[in-house]
Amino acid sequence: MDRRGFLFGAATVTAGGLLGYAGGHPAAARDAPRVAPPRSPRPTGDWLADLADDTPVARLSLPGTQHSAVRFGGAQVARQRRTIAEQLDLGIRFLDIGCRSSHSAFAVHHGAVFQRVLFGEVLLACEAFLRARPSETVLLRLRQEHSAVPDAEFRRVFDLYQAGFRRLLRLDATLPTLGQARGRVVLLADHPKLPGVPYGDAALFDVQDDATAPPAVKYQRVERHLRKAAARPGKLYVNYVGTAVQGSPRANARYLNPRVHRFLTGPHGRRLTGLGVVAMDFPDATPALVHTIIRRNQRAATAAGAA
Repeated sequence: MDRRGFLFGAATVTAGGLLGYAGGHPAAARDAPRVAPPRSPRPTGDWLADLADDTPVARLSLPGTQHSAVRFGGAQVARQRRTIAEQLDLGIRFLDIGCRSSHSAFAVHHGAVFQRVLFGEVLLACEAFLRARPSETVLLRLRQEHSAVPDAEFRRVFDLYQAGFRRLLRLDATLPTLGQARGRVVLLADHPKLPGVPYGDAALFDVQDDATAPPAVKYQRVERHLRKAAARPGKLYVNYVGTAVQGSPRANARYLNPRVHRFLTGPHGRRLTGLGVVAMDFPDATPALVHTIIRRNQRAATAAGAA
């Protein structure tokens, strides 16, 4: 069976079939609507193009999404409105994907809720985007979700995807420079048997992911992590903004995302660079925050050139 047959034949994991990304066809990834950032020299589709190849990925400021493919299951479950393809065009460069192993395929889940998309479709969206914009890269955290298969079985299924996406996936265990990552999906392996950069390795990552914090407390932790990332370079900082406590993820995003934006554009945050990954729920509702994170890379590059 060819790659496309494998990817879409695995739709038997659900009797109702799948809703694909951006209309259900890989080519549609290129046609997703784009949001042009104000006062930015490039559209958000290829904003990494102006940055130097020798820039460590760990020193970038990367807008990302939390539970990136979680769009279904009702108000208490959904974390995103846009498809993966649309998120990439918005400027998102970090994806967080949880998969259930089923019928030799990875079905994207959030808890027990199947998100009507397979991991292969996520990779196809990334592949189409990066083929059209080879200056870019996507960091992808992959983890097991709502699945209790043995580690070896999870790895066996991953290897099926790896065989079909050898040129796309960067599976080295070290964090790359931007030049090494361009045109590739950098796998952040949140599973003991997967290849790739070992996500959560304390020597490489510093992660803030307090999923049980109420919104006001969560904001304090997000701000603290932003300050830490700027002050102590050397690791890839990953800062999850969303929470589902004391309200729906969307309601909390309406509270948290604008506050993070106000901090980054206010007197105490406007000079911070090297923020790492800032992973959000519903970033399309606050596009100014995405644009602000992107522009921190331009500011950092200007400062480095003047040094």
